Amino acid sequence: MPRSSRRSSALIFAGGRATRLGGIDKARLILGGRTIVDRVLDALAPLVDECLALTNDRSLANRPGLTLVPDAEPHAGVLPTLAGGLEAATGELCLVAACDMPFVSRPVFELLLERQAAHDADVVIPRLRDRLEPMHAVYRRVSVLGAVRDAMARGQRRMTGYLDALRVVEVSDDALRAVDPDLRAFFNLNTPDDLVEAERLASAR
Repeated sequence: MPRSSRRSSALIFAGGRATRLGGIDKARLILGGRTIVDRVLDALAPLVDECLALTNDRSLANRPGLTLVPDAEPHAGVLPTLAGGLEAATGELCLVAACDMPFVSRPVFELLLERQAAHDADVVIPRLRDRLEPMHAVYRRVSVLGAVRDAMARGQRRMTGYLDALRVVEVSDDALRAVDPDLRAFFNLNTPDDLVEAERLASAR
């Protein structure tokens, strides 16, 4: 898929505390010989003009091709972090991913970008059964930032609490399976059992 002529940014959430995994740094966790942040960058960098890591962890500061965006409200939740990333980004479109999803998929994001262009959407977001996936989605920077700021002013902190104010396109399981048959892109790494399974999947690939 050719890159859009519009400038775009990748926003990578890399500041989670991973309390259920003993506080390990997920971004630098090695799976299948590569860190998770490198896996995310491998998927997203070909699609964007800049990659921003939303984190206060300075250990990622020297990673080539990655710009750190400090979290102004550490551990206040993902919505303020998203707002900070959108403010720092220079792209019209922002591809959002997180380091607790070690198998972020370039083909999935290519599909989301195609849907965004076709519908001129503010948000293109996967829906797996009854669950939206805001951490593997595409956002139009200016309109989403305005909606997020309004939501936070109302005391809203949910990652999807602002979507009603925007043009949203949802992408179904069936459409996603066409490019990611096992929906591996949406594997979430939170627990020790998840880590064992992630290592198995990474080794198998």
